[in-house]
Amino acid sequence: MYWCLGMYASASTWTYNVVKHVAATLLPDKPVLSRFVADALPTPEEAAANTVVVKTHAATAYEELARRATAIIVTIRDPRDAIASLLTHNKPPFEIALNVTEATAGMCGHFMSDPRALALKFEDRFFDRPATVARIAARFPDALPDADAARIFAALRRDAVDSFIANLETLPSATTEFDEVTGHWDTYDPLTGWHKHHAGRTAEIGRWRRELTAEQVVAIEQRLGPWMMRFGYAPASLRRDAYTLRIGRYGMVE
Repeated sequence: MYWCLGMYASASTWTYNVVKHVAATLLPDKPVLSRFVADALPTPEEAAANTVVVKTHAATAYEELARRATAIIVTIRDPRDAIASLLTHNKPPFEIALNVTEATAGMCGHFMSDPRALALKFEDRFFDRPATVARIAARFPDALPDADAARIFAALRRDAVDSFIANLETLPSATTEFDEVTGHWDTYDPLTGWHKHHAGRTAEIGRWRRELTAEQVVAIEQRLGPWMMRFGYAPASLRRDAYTLRIGRYGMVE
C-alpha cells in the first residue's frame, strides 16, 4: 500500500494523483485501487487483488495505515498559509481550520522521519518540479522510464488540472454533496480527488501575511509554534511583543 499523507492545502491531491499514475505504469499486473480514507481501509481481499493507493489527512486508523504502508509520501506546508488557503477555498470557520491543520500537521510531523517516508515541503514547489515524479517513483520496485515521468508530470500541470476540473460535472463519477461543516455544496471526482475549489490555485507562499488577521496568526502560532520551529517556519510572533492575547478553547482569541 502506498500512503499519501498530507496537510490540507499542501498539494496532497497532486501527489496522490502522481502516485496513482506511477502505480498504474510500474505495476500493470494489478489494478490500482485508490481512495481517500479517514478510517475505513481497503479489506485484505482488496489489498491482495490490487495495488492500493490511499490518501489521508489525519486518520484515527493511522497505526494500521503505517503497518500496511510500503511507502509514505508526506506533504507539509506553513500552517499559516495552509489555513489561509482553507479559509479562501473551503470556507470553514477559522476555529475548524485551525483544529484540522493542527491535527494533520501533527500526524505528518510524526511520520516525516519514518524510513519509508518521502517528505515534500510545499515551499520547495515540488509540484512544479519534473524530478518530483522520479523521486516518488523511486519508492516503487522498478525504475520509471523518463518518457513516462514526463507524461505523468505533463498530465498534472496547472492548466491540465484546471481543464479537467472545468468539466468535472460531466464525469460519470462526479459527486455533489453538502458539507455541513462549511455550509457549502461541494462537487468533486472521487477517482482523482479533484474538487471544484482546486481550480485556479496560485500556490502563493506567504499569503497569510495579507489574508490572516494578527489575532489569527497569534492563535496559529500558539498552537503550532513548536511544530513550526521544527520544520523551519519561524513564528512571526517571536519577532514582536506577542503571545499576550489570551487564547481560549479551540484557539479562539478572547
